[in-house]
Amino acid sequence: MPSTVKDDDWSISASEEELKKVLTEIQNNVFKETLENECYKNFMEKLNIEIEKTVPSVSRRASLVRKRSKSRSSAIDRFITLSNEQKCLVLQAQYEEHKNQIELIRTNFEETLDLQKAISEELKARHDEILKNHNLFSKLVEKECLFANQVIPAEKVLRHSDDYCKLIDTQSDKLRLKNSSIKATLKKTKEQLRQKESGEVLSAIDFEQMKIDNNKCLAEIDEKNHTIQTMKITSARTLQILSEYKKKLSKVLHEQKYIKGEQNQRQEMQRRVQSEIILAKQELKLERALNEKFENQISSYLVPSVIDFVRLVSEEHALSSKQNIYSRRLTIAKVALRYYKKRWLQIQRSNLNEAL
Repeated sequence: MPSTVKDDDWSISASEEELKKVLTEIQNNVFKETLENECYKNFMEKLNIEIEKTVPSVSRRASLVRKRSKSRSSAIDRFITLSNEQKCLVLQAQYEEHKNQIELIRTNFEETLDLQKAISEELKARHDEILKNHNLFSKLVEKECLFANQVIPAEKVLRHSDDYCKLIDTQSDKLRLKNSSIKATLKKTKEQLRQKESGEVLSAIDFEQMKIDNNKCLAEIDEKNHTIQTMKITSARTLQILSEYKKKLSKVLHEQKYIKGEQNQRQEMQRRVQSEIILAKQELKLERALNEKFENQISSYLVPSVIDFVRLVSEEHALSSKQNIYSRRLTIAKVALRYYKKRWLQIQRSNLNEAL
């Protein structure tokens, strides 16, 4: 600034660039003061101390606009502003608070991320399991339904569903054992952490004992898994044998049904044959009675003598010759009768003509 201009009226003669620079400095100082006030306010609210709202100091703003006495401005600063140590304490407290909040947010985020990862893995495993089951069922359908009108047997569908349920049970048992082992490990880890925090550090003997127990648990888990696999193989063989026996049973039932039908037909035929036998016996009895009667007649029949037979034959010839003679006479008489009738009619006609 030129020396001819007074200090109180320097803003009048200042250039526009200088005014902009001063305004920028004032805005920066206001922003800094606002941040300091906010930090101090939060700190005081945390300590549950009520403070009165004081009018913000304008000493710094006025110092940039006009010159003030050094003693007055320093007195106001000492009265209103905080010392550097106090500011450091307030900022350190705010820093610790923000750090704790960030750690809490990070912990919550990690827990949420782990939960989402677990859910994603579970959904992926479930998707793989459903896809595997779908492929197995599709293979079963393609294997059975080679033709358009062929129907899948219900036994195979039930066997497929039973195998799938047993597989799910086996997996659930494995997961249950794994979950129990993880819980036991987590419990031991928490106990170790608690002992470490409380100053009770485990000795090497305890670690060896824990290793031995862990090896025993792993051996038991392996044994259980081996037992589960053996039982699974046994159940598969049992199901196969059961299916074979079911096939044999269905075949035997079909044969039994066929034999029962044949038996009913044979019984019906037997009843018919028995009725025919009864009728045949009755006819045989009647024929025997007639035969006995005929035999009795034959036994009681007396043959005539030869002379009588010759006499009867001669009489028969005589009678037959007489019959021929009488038949000829009858024929002649009939012819004569027709002639006389015709003649009689002619006479009657002639008499009628004469009468007319």
